[in-house]
Amino acid sequence: MHTYMNIAKSARISDDFWNVTDQAGMFDLVVAGLGDGRHRRLSDGHEFVNMSSYSYLGLDTHPQIVQAAADGVLAEGSLNTSTSRMRIRFGSLRAAEDELSDLFGVTAVTTASCAVASWVTLPLIASGLFTENIAPLMVFDKNAHFCLNAMKASVADEAEVVTIAHNDVEALEELCRTHPRVAYVADGVYSTGGRAPIPELLRLQERYGLFLVFDEAHSISTLGTNGRGAVLEELGQINDRTVVITSLNKGFGASGGAIFLGPTGSQARYDTAIRNGPLMWSQRINTAGLGAVIASAQLHRTDELAQLQRRLQANVDLFDSMVQTDLSGDGLPIRFVQVGSETATVNLAAALLDRGYYASPIFFPIIGRGRAGLRLMLRANMSAAQIEEFANLLKELNVPAEQPA
Repeated sequence: MHTYMNIAKSARISDDFWNVTDQAGMFDLVVAGLGDGRHRRLSDGHEFVNMSSYSYLGLDTHPQIVQAAADGVLAEGSLNTSTSRMRIRFGSLRAAEDELSDLFGVTAVTTASCAVASWVTLPLIASGLFTENIAPLMVFDKNAHFCLNAMKASVADEAEVVTIAHNDVEALEELCRTHPRVAYVADGVYSTGGRAPIPELLRLQERYGLFLVFDEAHSISTLGTNGRGAVLEELGQINDRTVVITSLNKGFGASGGAIFLGPTGSQARYDTAIRNGPLMWSQRINTAGLGAVIASAQLHRTDELAQLQRRLQANVDLFDSMVQTDLSGDGLPIRFVQVGSETATVNLAAALLDRGYYASPIFFPIIGRGRAGLRLMLRANMSAAQIEEFANLLKELNVPAEQPA
């Protein structure tokens, strides 16, 4: 028991931190949306800017995408087919997958969320269905997202599971030398910042046939031509030893998740994905979400996408010029301001909220014990004035200008 997870133990450790967060008024805020990442707390009318929104390009409030979501429901006359997608699906579901496939040069399978994409994909890969019917050694990066790590028990029913240190290419190469089939599970861009060593991983893929599984939830849309993300931009063209899963409701600004498959035998792999696991049942994006996906994919082909990416980068650069963190200069929109003490982190977040800025305090099990801090997500639709004011507040509240390693 508890070979891969121990929910009860994690809950016991983290409950105190959550209770402090709740007492500080930083938990379960009920708000009204004011647009551009601004909110009004319904309990007292307090307005604030959300500094921890993962809508990196601000597309979640883009009028074209919001309107398309409403139109999607009205066009089909229903929110869902209310049956398994493998038996009956609306034309808008096929249209959304066709749009994504064409935009990113992949075979796309849509899912209700990125977590469902993990649930679908990892056991299938572990079973050997994507690796010549030979179950691979499943190697997880220690910092892989929770939705990936949470699948270890299911994956272990199909294949051997190993966890290695974060971005440890040498350890991974040694496993590739000593095992005939290896699959590596990692984030392209990690939810607390930083990215995978993608060029080095592709070198191992070319040399050893390493199978790569990337969670690109925090990279799609924000990076690359037409928002292809860190992995696809480095690859140029997805191959048959790479699977990408992603969220469509972060930078993409729509709803749901997706699995991106390579070209060879794509129909067979597509059929495998939808005929096995969660997609056999009722897991699919509703018609509002599908309308938004189609509209966002179309917007990704326009000059507006590149303009939003440049605006986001300018905001990242501005923040980095004012607040030094371990991640400064990496070109990504996620910043982690380490505080250390969980209580001190929550108190700092509460003080910032009082001054009009919500910054999410994160602690165990999201991050290691004693390493609590603020997770910040910069957005294209933040003004320079908002970033400057927030950065000055961090300094005023005595956050160190340079974070510990």
